Amino acid sequence: MAIAAIVLFLLYVFNPVETPMAPKCLFKQFTGWSCPGCGMQRFLHAILHGRFAEAIAYNYLLLLLLPYLLLYAIGRTMLKGRLQQRWRAVIEGRRATIACCIIAPAWFVLRNILHI
Repeated sequence: MAIAAIVLFLLYVFNPVETPMAPKCLFKQFTGWSCPGCGMQRFLHAILHGRFAEAIAYNYLLLLLLPYLLLYAIGRTMLKGRLQQRWRAVIEGRRATIACCIIAPAWFVLRNILHI
């Protein structure tokens, strides 16, 4: 949690577009193609500054991914016992895994064909 807080603080303070030390996507550097996560740093920077439309434009997939990650974090940290087991069975279950295995590659192809 502390590392996540530090990363979010750094993303708030430093704009990844203007900061040369911000990590770059190696996949994009080597292939020229955008991976499913390309734009994540810019997305988070814009979200932290309240620029939601700009954030969504950086990576549309993250619009779906962030609520899922929030639900995942709730299941891992806040819930206990039987409720946690039921919650995780849905969030980390077979259907969720299959959906991720379909959505991520589909987004990869779509964003590179349409140059999003």
